[in-house]
Amino acid sequence: MAFRLNNRLDLIMTEPSQATPDPSAAKSPVLVPRVSIDWYRATPWWRLISQSIAISWRTSHILLCAAALLLTQLGINFSHWLFASDTQAFAVQWLQPASFKPALTPLVERSQNSLNTWVAPAPDGFLDVWQKYATPSYSLLQDLSLRRLATAVADTLWIVAIWAIVGGLLARRSVQELGLRITAPWVDSVRWVRTRWASIAWAVLMPLSLVLALCLIPWCIGWIANLTWIGSGLATLLMIPIVLLGIGLGWVCAISLFGFSFSTVAIVTENQADAFDGMSRASAYTFQRPATLIVGVLVAQWLGYFAGSIVSIVLYTGTTLVAKAFGASSRLPLGSPEAWLAPVLQGIGPLLLTAYGFSFFWTASTALYLILRKEIDHAEYDSISMPNDENPKPLPQLPPIAQDVP
Repeated sequence: MAFRLNNRLDLIMTEPSQATPDPSAAKSPVLVPRVSIDWYRATPWWRLISQSIAISWRTSHILLCAAALLLTQLGINFSHWLFASDTQAFAVQWLQPASFKPALTPLVERSQNSLNTWVAPAPDGFLDVWQKYATPSYSLLQDLSLRRLATAVADTLWIVAIWAIVGGLLARRSVQELGLRITAPWVDSVRWVRTRWASIAWAVLMPLSLVLALCLIPWCIGWIANLTWIGSGLATLLMIPIVLLGIGLGWVCAISLFGFSFSTVAIVTENQADAFDGMSRASAYTFQRPATLIVGVLVAQWLGYFAGSIVSIVLYTGTTLVAKAFGASSRLPLGSPEAWLAPVLQGIGPLLLTAYGFSFFWTASTALYLILRKEIDHAEYDSISMPNDENPKPLPQLPPIAQDVP
């Protein structure tokens, strides 16, 4: 029963319409829409982190890092020989993983690593590579001497000179593929990094140089303390504000320690970025979102281990097969000193495995940089500087306007 108003505003009672239902409509099935979740759109950071694996284990990237590791080890050996340094306790093995931890392998039982047994060690993880970069400089905190200082400075300069190029190349190619989803040509990447190599190196060396310069102040106060009875009291008074200065020194060291990879990525990504811009962005992205950074590093460490296990199985399966085939036909055991192939097989596997760890470190650092930049600056992942952006075309010249002279 329903009511309606007529033109005279009287209530008129009407009966509900008795419509005949359509028999075909009752038998038609109910269509339920299918709903799927696009995980890459729901969690865009996962696409960046996971895609870092495919970028990092490319053959060209691994071979580039292997060549850089050989040059790094060569320069460090030369500096230790030149300064007769006794820093073997803090020496970094650049040509093999930091520790031969076992990778995920098809074997249940594992035996000692040798060419006669099939063992696949895990590569350096994200944090292991970070420690290798930081050890030469921070070994000075253990024991400071003139020889150790000279060795640490030479090692740091050599490492920065090499990896500013290699890290810049890997970061540039990774940021274009992660952000723009295009594969950058090597020629364009080399040209781009060549123009910014000095800024990348100075962004890493700037905090360390500032720390060394400020350390001259307490060093001079130490000489004052060696004076007569007045030297000790004067040095005590002077050291009171210097102790507060130490907190600032620690902060500057932390910027270089935690943000050197981010500064490299910033310089090769942003428009007309220099060393100061790279260092400031690295500081902001590191300390403004520490929780995001920690979670990202843990995810990178976890993915690097499992992906590195695949690389380790591929490398050590191939080298072990070659070793077994050689030993089956040769009269000399492969482990004997007369077998010239043994050092090659024993060295190439750890070298390429370590190279993969360094390649993944720079690719994952690029992904973390884009994630932190998105969270802090709200910049899209595809906001990447390109050569056309830095060299805009000039506006066309307008023809001169003729002026009528009265």
